[in-house]
Amino acid sequence: TDPVLIGIVLGLVLGKPVGIMLTTFLVTKTTRANLDPGLSWWDLFGVGLLAGVGFTVSLLVNDLSFGSGTEHDDHAKVAILTASLTAALLSSVVLRTRNRHYRRIEEQETVDTDHDGVPDLFEDRED
Repeated sequence: TDPVLIGIVLGLVLGKPVGIMLTTFLVTKTTRANLDPGLSWWDLFGVGLLAGVGFTVSLLVNDLSFGSGTEHDDHAKVAILTASLTAALLSSVVLRTRNRHYRRIEEQETVDTDHDGVPDLFEDRED
């Protein structure tokens, strides 16, 4: 029930993906940037979840904020490690469900019918 613990878990597991997706959405709507046609918003969500794994800076900020040995320090460390593990597990579920799609993209990007060392997808053809 410690608000520090709840805030850290929500921030790493929900805040990171929401922030990454919202920023990407705003960039794609306000500029000429677009998501690659082979990617979807689910892919971006999985990567956003994966960003919640970054616990080293969180541990540093925790030490600077609460000091060593305090009750909040202990709760924050448990929350950071729990949130990182949760984010890793959730991101692996989301990204593994998209694995078949990634394999199709990889197959398209490696086709080189003329054997010139450049995949056909990346060659400019003016036939």
